[in-house]
Amino acid sequence: MPEVYQKTLVLAVIVLSGYLMGRIFRRFKLPMVVGYLAAGMILGPSLGGVVSLEMNQALELIKILGLGMIAILIGGEMEIKKIKHLGRAILGITVVQVLGAFIAVFLAAYLILKLPLTISLLLGALATATAPASPVTVIREYKARGPFTTTLLGVVALDDAVCIIFFGIVSVVVELILQGEAIGAGAFLISLLEIFESALLGAGTGIILALLLPRLPNRYHKVTVLVGTILLNSGLAYAWQLSPLMVNMLCGFVVANIYQKPEELNYLQDIEMPVLVVFFTLAGAALQFHVLIQNWLWAAVYIVARGIGKVGGAFLGAYLSRAEKVVQKYLGFAMFSKAGLTIGLLMLVQDRFPTLATTIVAIELAAVAVCELIGPLGTRYALISSGEAKVN
Repeated sequence: MPEVYQKTLVLAVIVLSGYLMGRIFRRFKLPMVVGYLAAGMILGPSLGGVVSLEMNQALELIKILGLGMIAILIGGEMEIKKIKHLGRAILGITVVQVLGAFIAVFLAAYLILKLPLTISLLLGALATATAPASPVTVIREYKARGPFTTTLLGVVALDDAVCIIFFGIVSVVVELILQGEAIGAGAFLISLLEIFESALLGAGTGIILALLLPRLPNRYHKVTVLVGTILLNSGLAYAWQLSPLMVNMLCGFVVANIYQKPEELNYLQDIEMPVLVVFFTLAGAALQFHVLIQNWLWAAVYIVARGIGKVGGAFLGAYLSRAEKVVQKYLGFAMFSKAGLTIGLLMLVQDRFPTLATTIVAIELAAVAVCELIGPLGTRYALISSGEAKVN
């Protein structure tokens, strides 16, 4: 059978089994995204072997589209008139929970696991990343609306930007320790430049999109242009070594704030479900059980410490910024997921710190496997507890 038909059959199995498993999990009042991930784990090389690592890589384009859709929709939720009264809370929570996760994981790795200082610092920096895909998908599934949901979206949107800058700072410190000589703030400036260039590109495509949308005849034409813009943003970001997440996020943010009908970004919901089913099922298929089993103790300490840092940091940040009580109590539970940015940063670790990478990659991949499963459950709990989820 020609390879293209093999991929077609595998893609059909991914879509149908992912959807079916999502519906089954929904019957048990669990987020459908957990079902998608579970289907992927069953189909992946660790169990069923239907979706090999090579096949997963061959379908990378769908994952790029899925992540881009999630990012542009996050940006679309950030209308200034809606979030200006929450701006202080969003910034405060983001910064404090990033520091909380870093400190908790660094201390656990250095004092409990007795790992070297350099590895402990990098693990702490990597722990700050929160994957936006899972919380945003759960929010949309439960049609959550309100100040808690808006704050969560704002924190998730800002978290990756802060994480990239923070990782740059820690990388400089680690290089100083390894080399024993002053090397300046080059890596820090490079991280800031990446954020600026990503924002500039996203703002540019957002302006063009906002000018183009009102000239299109109907909803179907607009969906087509939106998908094309997402792929353009992601392609240019990868080509220029920028953050596709940031580019699409800023694009959605600009459209939401300069276009008279920002709700038209939600036209993407017409095609959102099959794309996200494939996105999360492939994410589940990429999780490797043997990595988790081999490093379960280190991963367990890491996951617990990161959870304490995220929940405690979100609470402290919300308290200091005088956010609503419901935000203080529950926001941290929606911050467990980690995937996309973590994998990207791991590639940087392998390139920049090859002698440290083996231990760090093993712990992080094991943590990703667990956090991608518990993350949606934590988000569901937070949304329901806040009273903003439409459970029925």
